[in-house]
Amino acid sequence: MKNPELLYQTQAVKHASPLQLVVKLYDLAIQATYRGDQTKVKEVLTTLMHGLNFEHEPAEQLFALYQYCRELARKREFEEIRELLEPLRDTWDEIANQPAAQAQ
Repeated sequence: MKNPELLYQTQAVKHASPLQLVVKLYDLAIQATYRGDQTKVKEVLTTLMHGLNFEHEPAEQLFALYQYCRELARKREFEEIRELLEPLRDTWDEIANQPAAQAQ
């Protein structure tokens, strides 16, 4: 029998909108900071960096922020990473849960 939690997570990702996936990535990064998992934090930030669309204005600022957070992870300054990412995560979550975003 498969792990029910893993099955649930797999289904949640398969049925998530692109905005919801961004929120899930932020959640992964933030959770990794609480565990002190430097490697996972850097991996998730790299994934976020690769997903940026530079045709939109905030992409450059987000890229710079993610680079800075990767540097903070190298220094193991996880609390500062959380202070930067948690408000962004909440904003993405708010956008992802708006009716227009859910229709996508």
